[in-house]
Amino acid sequence: TFYRNVDEAVADQEKLGTKRFRLQGTVVPGSIERTGSGVDFEITYDGVEMAVRHQGDPPELFDENEPVLLEGHFVGDGTTTYDSNLIIVKHDEDYLSENEQRLQDADERGKVPVSEAGGS
Repeated sequence: TFYRNVDEAVADQEKLGTKRFRLQGTVVPGSIERTGSGVDFEITYDGVEMAVRHQGDPPELFDENEPVLLEGHFVGDGTTTYDSNLIIVKHDEDYLSENEQRLQDADERGKVPVSEAGGS
C-alpha cells in the first residue's frame, strides 16, 4: 500500500479512483465527530483539507492536531471523502524510527494555519 499526503491525494484523486492507499495528514481541530460506527473528522496537509469517515474505534492517542496515517480509499462519489478502516497515530516507537523524515514533514506542513484555527 502506497502513501499520499492529503494535498497529493486530492491532486491525484481521479487517477487513484477507489484503490486502497495510505493517507497522511493532521487531524483538524474541532472536526472530530463520533458516529454510530466510528468517527468522522477532517485531516490537513500543506493547506489542503479532506473529510474522513472512519469505521471502528480510533486508537487511544487519536486527537485533534495529531498527525495520523490512515488506510482506506476515496468513497468514489465525486467528493474528496476518504473511507478509512485503519488509523495509525504517529506516536508509536516503530513508526517513529522508520519514518523520521515523514514525521518532520508532517510537523512542518500538516498544521492548520493559525489564522484558520481561530487565532490560537
